Amino acid sequence: MWTARNAKTTFTIGSSMISTVDVDKHTITVRKNGKVIRTMPVTTGKDAPRFRTRNGIKVILSRESERQMNAETTGLKKSDPEYYNVKVKYAMRVTWSGEFLHAAPWSVGSQGHANVSHGCTGMSTANAKWLFDRSKMGDVVKYVGSNRGLESYNGYTMWNMSLARLGQALRPRLTRPLPQGRPPGPCAWDRTASVW
Repeated sequence: MWTARNAKTTFTIGSSMISTVDVDKHTITVRKNGKVIRTMPVTTGKDAPRFRTRNGIKVILSRESERQMNAETTGLKKSDPEYYNVKVKYAMRVTWSGEFLHAAPWSVGSQGHANVSHGCTGMSTANAKWLFDRSKMGDVVKYVGSNRGLESYNGYTMWNMSLARLGQALRPRLTRPLPQGRPPGPCAWDRTASVW
């Protein structure tokens, strides 16, 4: 938001929900306001370069109680043995490239033991519903234990930048003089109102 005059507003935020997916240990640990409320078994991307789940801090970008997952959207052809086209429940997107947390009842036997997905974080239907019911868009999901990095454009990835690097990225906007005679446009910095 931006403003050309002094303004005052109030808002509330939800509870802090930070989940940590450990790719090596095949678990997700859910913390609410800093306290562990549940640890559940999961499966993540299998050990192949194109399927490994990305490491890093991600944010829930969308939530859908049901979603059709078609591998063609990720570049896999129907003739590929890895092709899939399946409807999943309790899908929460964490990358633009197609990583989700979702119910994966077909992989329950591997959850907690092995990584067998195409990059998503799969859970039992009951565990996926439990997480879905307690999560909101913007909640943080931290992935550890993977050797595949998260690309800077693949989701809301500013959480992976140091404060110094973030400051460098913003510096050109912060030091550029504001246009005269009109308010700054979206994503411009108004030094007097201190809003982004």
